[in-house]
Amino acid sequence: MNEQQMEDLFHFYGHEDLYKRFKTPLYVTGLLDDSEAELLEDFFDHFTLERSILFDEFRFWFCYFEVSKRGMDGTSPYYT
Repeated sequence: MNEQQMEDLFHFYGHEDLYKRFKTPLYVTGLLDDSEAELLEDFFDHFTLERSILFDEFRFWFCYFEVSKRGMDGTSPYYT
């Protein structure tokens, strides 16, 4: 996912303030670089984020969500 897609999704889901705080850490870590936009949308649909959340917490929950969608062995328990 590119930077503009990330920014648009954060804004669409009302997380403009988080994007402003997380923009640099997202770039440096590359957390969302290989993720599809749909995964971030799904994450925002299923998680309620506090305004005070730290980047490390966001990264933990996003990675947790990603692994749960994909499964530990690389296959998805939700999609066949």
